[in-house]
Amino acid sequence: MDTKKLIIVSLIAIVVLNLADQEQKKNFEASVIETIKKNPEAVKSALIGKAPQAADAQPAPAQPSEEEQFKQALADKVNIDIGNTPAYGKSNAPIMIVVFSDFQCPFSKRGADTLHALISKYGDKVTFVYKNLPLPFHPESMPAAKAALAAGKQGKFYEYHDKLFEHQDTLGEDLYVQTAKDLGLNLGKFNTDRKSKEIEDQIKADANQANSIGFNGTPGFAVNGVKILGAYPIDHFEKIIKALGLG
Repeated sequence: MDTKKLIIVSLIAIVVLNLADQEQKKNFEASVIETIKKNPEAVKSALIGKAPQAADAQPAPAQPSEEEQFKQALADKVNIDIGNTPAYGKSNAPIMIVVFSDFQCPFSKRGADTLHALISKYGDKVTFVYKNLPLPFHPESMPAAKAALAAGKQGKFYEYHDKLFEHQDTLGEDLYVQTAKDLGLNLGKFNTDRKSKEIEDQIKADANQANSIGFNGTPGFAVNGVKILGAYPIDHFEKIIKALGLG
């Protein structure tokens, strides 16, 4: 039995011995007092419910500073296969921002607003690529993703993308069809494409790629390969762009 447990048992025993004869009490109390004198820290720990610290215990390793974490993030880049995903902006732009996102996620909407602000600031220096990562607990995220990609088949992916986030609170079939009409899409082709296996497979491929690089929630960004997990404010993106010598 360790010292802490011994002391607890001893204290309980003292109460019991109050009912015993005086000679037994005297001998036992003397032993308890001697144990307490030799282990004052153990007594304190026993009373507050914590184990005593071992004399040779090592302190917990210091956590890396925020700046050290930032430098590590810059060095730990990921490669993303753009494939046939539609891109917004010039293909040779020096800044490539890829996002894995969910049209029904409120944090993804915040991320979309940040991207618009970055595009407004850096203009032609930015290429933006949206990849789908529909989360299973958002029932409209998959239908919305299919509708956006179907619009992309007619060259209107990012216009449709913006409308979905703009009306995120009313996602549903009525919105998908009306948005297609508003953008002048061929409605028959739109409906056929969004039900196609090709689009379903593309969404699955995007989600698998996201998971493979550690993006399990939305939004997840990569700025020239530098990962950003979550809807960070614009100054965080600007800090990365500046550190990469691109802005």
